Amino acid sequence: MMLMKNKLKHSLLEILGSPEFDLRIRNAGKFRFPTNYLFHLHSHREFEMNFVKSGSCVMEIGGILTSLREGDCVLVSPGVPHYFMVGIQKGCSIVQLEYQLSLPEKISDSFQFLRGQRESLQISQCGSVGGIMEEICRCFREEKPEMYMQPQLEFGFAQLFTAMAYILEKDKRNSTDKNFSKQSQLLQHINRNYDSKLNIEELAVQFGLSSRSVRKYFEESLGMSCTEYITMLRMEKSKEMLWNTDRSITDIAMTMGYSSSQYFSNVFRDYTGMTPGKFRGSWRGVIAEERIYE
Repeated sequence: MMLMKNKLKHSLLEILGSPEFDLRIRNAGKFRFPTNYLFHLHSHREFEMNFVKSGSCVMEIGGILTSLREGDCVLVSPGVPHYFMVGIQKGCSIVQLEYQLSLPEKISDSFQFLRGQRESLQISQCGSVGGIMEEICRCFREEKPEMYMQPQLEFGFAQLFTAMAYILEKDKRNSTDKNFSKQSQLLQHINRNYDSKLNIEELAVQFGLSSRSVRKYFEESLGMSCTEYITMLRMEKSKEMLWNTDRSITDIAMTMGYSSSQYFSNVFRDYTGMTPGKFRGSWRGVIAEERIYE
């Protein structure tokens, strides 16, 4: 492990020492969001990196829903449309960085993720990454001359990128475990097809897993059952459609894979504590404000 860390540090120093390297930070801060919060669909030129400090949230990134809980981190690439939602039960606190990055033409494979070739990159349970992000936020918000602040920020990002690369390299080694790889593929399949008819036993067979191992994976990795996870994705997407569109409740129910609008309404009420119609009427036009805190 020490050898891997030293190799990563050496590779990153080569990147930082290149005349082509450039880092520009647009924003860095810690934000607290209330329950039932929606930050509408948007995109920007910068990378956006979010670490969930407390609570949980759902992001749609490039049309794919991603569930994030405390200790998780996601990196959104420039130009990728995304929105952010907080559930009905509990608020959410995140640490966020927005930055632009220029890299040399040749960089180590371990740092290719910095190019943003994928629409997003999620890292689970990475408290070390969150701690470094908080330090970067503190540095960014201190009133210091640019000549002192920029080197400190670049040092902070060097630590951040090294920590991320280290976790990704470890995950890559773990992915040689066939079950781990299949479980990851299963989760990606659900994230892309949550609005289709999904059955745990059929999914297990499709991905060469036992239904018992699927249930264990969701309980241990996400803290909920597979069925609860699918329901959460459907309900969060339904909330977004109720917020942002005039589509009928029946139409939304069918889109989310429910054959009956009555059954959909019952599931929605169990999940949010109110009917779809009441939810739409209560929240339409309401915009919550995020609060920066130190």
